[in-house]
Amino acid sequence: MNPYETMKRLETRSRQAAARDGVTEILLGILLTVYGALFYLATPFAMLAIPLPFLLIPLGRLLRRRYVYPRIGYVRAAGTPGAMRGILVTAVVAVFLLLAALGAFAIVMGLERGKALWLSHFLPAFGGCLIAIGPWSLARTYRLARWGVFGALLVVCGIAFPLTGLALGYDAIALESALLGILSTVYGIGLFTTLIHRVPVQGTERA
Repeated sequence: MNPYETMKRLETRSRQAAARDGVTEILLGILLTVYGALFYLATPFAMLAIPLPFLLIPLGRLLRRRYVYPRIGYVRAAGTPGAMRGILVTAVVAVFLLLAALGAFAIVMGLERGKALWLSHFLPAFGGCLIAIGPWSLARTYRLARWGVFGALLVVCGIAFPLTGLALGYDAIALESALLGILSTVYGIGLFTTLIHRVPVQGTERA
């Protein structure tokens, strides 16, 4: 067997084992839920969620040190080369596509009608695709199908909400973020509690 393939398979299995604690799902779920709620209350309020990741990351580390590592151990994962550059490139491309789409709508339909349709229908769909990049990246990194499903749900909601009239524009973005956030949080809590109850702390025996 190819040694490189063997190492990649072992690395994938290690990542999958590390991801079974549900902490990532809980943290991302909280972030999306708060973001969606603030965005729904008033679009500028969403800016208040910007520092939230800096508060959630220490919480995740605390949960893992206190409850996860004593049960399944800890192995430091190798960093992903060029990850930050990829994020920056994605952000630049996203802004370009948003502005290009707005221009195209304005040219085809006129400024007012084009802007209205861009805001009510295109922006929620595009926002769903953009937010889905996070879950899809996790799905690729950890080879876990559930994150691919979460990303797909974001895309579907971003398209379906405006088409069905359930929510338009910024409200649709807020709703799709909050719904996925709640789903992710509940799912993560289920994984976390299952791990705590089924896997004893190393060096101890289940009663």
